[in-house]
Amino acid sequence: MPAAGSATPRAIALVAAGLATCALLAVVAGAVFPQAPRDGHPGGFQASEAAIGSAALSHPSDTVLRVTFLDVGQGDAVLLQAPEGQTALVDAGRYDVVPLLTEMGVERIDLLVATHPHADHIGGMARVIESMPVRFYMDNGDPHSTATYRRLLGALDARPEITYLEALPRTISLGSADIEVLPLLPRGTTDHNNRSVALVVRFGSFTAFLSGDSEIRQLTDLVGRGVVPRMTLLKAPHHGSDNGFTPGFLRTGRPEVVVISVGRNSHGHPRPAALSAYAGGGARVFRTDIDGHVAIQGYRDGGYGVAHGQQLASLRTEGTGDRDRVRVGEAVGPAAVVGGGAAAATGAGVRVSVHADAPGDDHRNLNGEYAVLQNQGSRGLAIGGWTLCDGASHCFRFPAGAVLEAGGTVVVYTGSGRPDGERYYMGMGRAVWNNNGDTATLRDGTGVTVAVFRY
Repeated sequence: MPAAGSATPRAIALVAAGLATCALLAVVAGAVFPQAPRDGHPGGFQASEAAIGSAALSHPSDTVLRVTFLDVGQGDAVLLQAPEGQTALVDAGRYDVVPLLTEMGVERIDLLVATHPHADHIGGMARVIESMPVRFYMDNGDPHSTATYRRLLGALDARPEITYLEALPRTISLGSADIEVLPLLPRGTTDHNNRSVALVVRFGSFTAFLSGDSEIRQLTDLVGRGVVPRMTLLKAPHHGSDNGFTPGFLRTGRPEVVVISVGRNSHGHPRPAALSAYAGGGARVFRTDIDGHVAIQGYRDGGYGVAHGQQLASLRTEGTGDRDRVRVGEAVGPAAVVGGGAAAATGAGVRVSVHADAPGDDHRNLNGEYAVLQNQGSRGLAIGGWTLCDGASHCFRFPAGAVLEAGGTVVVYTGSGRPDGERYYMGMGRAVWNNNGDTATLRDGTGVTVAVFRY
C-alpha cells in the first residue's frame, strides 16, 4: 500500500466478474480513455467507458430511477438505483452506512464513488467495501494523510477484484441511466473540495447533479465549460454552505428540487444565503437534518416524486415485483400547453391546469388567474389537507372534507370569495402565478408530491 500522503490507491486490474444471483455485469468496449500512471504504480493502466449492465435480472424492471439521500448526519451518502436494479453509492458518510443499505435491501454496489477524501464523505466507505460486492470504485486520484483515507486504501488493497476508475471525463451506464463524469480542475491547482467528483445523472429527461463539496471555484469552472445542464435535482454542494453555490450556477441549472445533506455542525450549514438562493430560484428544498432520508423517484419524461422521513415507511425492498419502490405520489414532467393560455400536468389521475395571465392588471383582477384540478380517475379523492403551491411557496390548503369527485373539477382562485366545494379562494392580495413561467406543486395531506407542473 502506498504511504499516506504520497500516493493514490494502486490501480486495480480490470476484471470480468459476474454477480451470481442477479446479473452478469460486463465492461462494454467503447472509447478507451488512456490514464496516466498512478503514483507508486509505474505501469499505469487504461480504464474504458463502462456499462454496468445486466443480462438476466431475477425481477421485472420498472420505470423509475431512485435517488435516495441517506440521513448520515453531517456528511454525504447518495444511493442511485437504476430501473433494472443496478446500484451506485456516491460517498458513504462519516460512519458505517451498511446497516442502512441492508435495511434498503441493497446487496451489492455496482459503482462506488468517493467524491473527495474528506472523512464525512469516505468514513463509511471501507466498511461498504468489506461488507458487500463492489464492482467499480471511482475517485479523483487525490491522496490524503488521514487514518480514514488509509483505511479506505487498505480495504481496496484487500479487494483486487474491484475495478478502479479515475474520475476522468467519461460516461458510465448504470442500467438505463447514464452517469456523466465532468472534468476536474487540474491536479495540484486547488484544494480537495474544489476537486470533488462532479456527476450528471440522466434518466431520459430527468437530470440530477451531484458534486460533493464543490465550492465557487469549481462551480464557476463547470459553468464556464458549458457542462452544467438544466437540472431536475441538485444535491446542494458543500452541505448548503454559502460558498457552495454561485448565482450563475443556479441560473444555468435552475434546479426544481434541492436536497441538502447536513447534520449538526459548527460551520453554520446550511447557510441562510444558500437557503435563500435555492428558494429564490423556485426550488423545493429538503434537508436531511429536518426531513430525514429523502427519496426522489425520477421518471423518463422529467417528472419526479418525493418522499422523506416517515413517508418512506420502510426502506426495505422485497426483490420481486415493485422491487424497492418507494411509495410516493407521481409527478409529471414537461406538460402540454392547451388552449386559452392554460397549461396542464397530470399525476396520480389528477390534471392540474394553471391560468396565469388574467385579463387586464393581474393584481387588480386576482380571480382572473386560477388553477384547475381535474380528477381523471374513476373514484373520488378526499383532498382535505392537500396543498397547492407556486414556485415561491405561496400555498393554498384545501379545507377538511374537501372532495375532488371522479371526473370532477375544482377551481382555486387567487383572490377572495366564498368557497362552495367546487370553487376555492387563496385570499391573496396580489397575483400569485407568474405569467412568464412558474411551478405548481400539488401535495397530499402527508406532504407527498402528487403532481408537479412547470410552465
